[in-house]
Amino acid sequence: MLTKTVYSLYFPETREIVDTLWRERPHHLYEKNYTKRQDAMHGAFLAAYRDWVGRAGVTLGEGFAHEYPTAGASEGIQALLARIATSARPGTRPRVHVLDGEYEGYLHVAAALGLETIAHERAPDAWRRSLTEHARAGDWFFVSQPSAIDGCVWDGLPELVRWLADRLPEVEVAVDLTYVGSVAHPMRIDLSAPNVGVVLASLSKPFGVYYHRVGALLSRTPFASLYGNLWFKNLFSLALGERLLRAYEPCDLPARYAPLQRAVIQQAVAAGDAPSQARPSDVVLLACARVEGEPSARFTDFVRIRESAASVMRFCLTPALDALIAEKGST
Repeated sequence: MLTKTVYSLYFPETREIVDTLWRERPHHLYEKNYTKRQDAMHGAFLAAYRDWVGRAGVTLGEGFAHEYPTAGASEGIQALLARIATSARPGTRPRVHVLDGEYEGYLHVAAALGLETIAHERAPDAWRRSLTEHARAGDWFFVSQPSAIDGCVWDGLPELVRWLADRLPEVEVAVDLTYVGSVAHPMRIDLSAPNVGVVLASLSKPFGVYYHRVGALLSRTPFASLYGNLWFKNLFSLALGERLLRAYEPCDLPARYAPLQRAVIQQAVAAGDAPSQARPSDVVLLACARVEGEPSARFTDFVRIRESAASVMRFCLTPALDALIAEKGST
């Protein structure tokens, strides 16, 4: 079974670490709160995350001095969009820019906050022309890497960041690293450019801890709305996140499950549930396909964008992967 919505996969390896932490009965995380000993407990997770994404190929540089634990990436996305909506210069109304087909959450939250959003085609000549026409000082560009459009590392991100820095330096970039740790090969993601203002993080996809809500926001400037997370944070989730980051290198789990990813795609193509052009995305939970012309009605819902005369589709493999893992575990 393939789905349009991307679901996280609760990996058996994650289950084992959750079981271990539960067996320890970690009451020490919560005791003696009046001593303020919990105030610094998120530090170990954030330090582990910085080291871990560095080993995944992410270059943060020295500029992200402000860091906050968040409930997955969604809390950080909401906090950033709320700040954009409330901190505009008098007489201006900032816009939020995305690539066509990007993660829908950016658009939904932005719309709820009364922000205008503009989607740009992914072809370089198209987004250059569109940004030149529509972007202005105070705007933000939200982009995921690896990309939520097709689950692959988007080669155009360095060019986009450089172009904005040269042509529109007052348009800041927020990069969502939600899928880092879901790719079986090393990557190169350089976020050290000064116009990359915020980095969003989540362990929901790499480890399947969606409902544990483990994430972070790294910023070049302070976030007053997230300061309270010093106290209002989920200590169990942060302890779990730190253990996962220390137990597995970024490529470990995706490399382990890549053969199942390929097997699921082959089964889906054979059953007619995916087009013959379907191939593994860089993200192990996903498949993508580029189909020339109009897709058949069966696959219309999976189309994310149009590139030239082709339809780019994305398929979530999580239900099928889950079933295959259960089957292999029972044999």
